[in-house]
Amino acid sequence: MLQNTQGIVLKTVKYSETSLIAKVYTEQFGIQSYMVNSVRSINARQKAAHWQSLSLLDMVVYHRQSKNIQHIKEVKLAFLFTQLPFDAHKRSIALFLAEILYKTLQEETPNATQFGFLWELIRYIDTTPDSVSNISIAFLLQWTSYIGFFPQDNFFYTDRAIFDLQEGVFTHRIPAHNLYLELPLSDLLHQFINTSITQSHSIHLNRNQRQLLLHALLKYYELHIENFGESRSLPILESLFE
Repeated sequence: MLQNTQGIVLKTVKYSETSLIAKVYTEQFGIQSYMVNSVRSINARQKAAHWQSLSLLDMVVYHRQSKNIQHIKEVKLAFLFTQLPFDAHKRSIALFLAEILYKTLQEETPNATQFGFLWELIRYIDTTPDSVSNISIAFLLQWTSYIGFFPQDNFFYTDRAIFDLQEGVFTHRIPAHNLYLELPLSDLLHQFINTSITQSHSIHLNRNQRQLLLHALLKYYELHIENFGESRSLPILESLFE
C-alpha cells in the first residue's frame, strides 16, 4: 500500500554494487529499513546524496506491516542542506547524532513530538551561524527526556553539587561508586539541563570540560540502555574540536 511520510536517514549499508539498505526514522512508521536500488549506478534515479547521515526526506513508500525491508516508490530531499555536508564540524556532529539515534531508536511506533524535535534540530544544525561545539552535549542531555531517563533537576546548589550518574540525581554525598560528577562539571551539566539546545552555545567550556562531559553522558547512556556500547564516531568528533 502506497503511503507518504517524511524520514530522517540514520544509517546505510551496502547491499550490492549499486544498491543499499537504509535505516530511516519515519514520521508515520517509526524506524524502518528500505531497499534503495541502483543508487550508485550512472543513471541512478535516486541520488546517493539523498542518503547521507541525517538527510531529511519526503518519501512515497510501499508499506507492509509484515515486511522487514520496505520499498520506495519516490523520494526527494525535504530540506536542502547548505552547510552540514561541507562543514567538517557539522558533518562530524551529524555522524555522531545519527549513531546515537540508531542505538536508541528501536520502536516502529510513530511519535510525532519526538520526530518533530529531531527534524527541527537537524535544520538548526545546518543553518545556525552560532558555534556548534556544544550541540553534542546538549543533544545527549535533551534526548534523554524523550527516551526516558532525563536527569532530575532536584535543586542543584553548592551543597548538593555531585551528580550521580547511576541514579540520575544531584546529591550532597559522594556515592560508593566512581560514576559521578563534581564541581565544576556538575555545575556545567546543570546549566545544560536548564538551557535549550539553540542557546547551548552560550555555555562556556574549554576543550577538556567538553570532552569530560561528553564521556560522562555517554557513560550515563550505557548505564541506562542495555547493550549501548561505545561510540565509534566520538573520536572523530573530539579530534575536530581540539
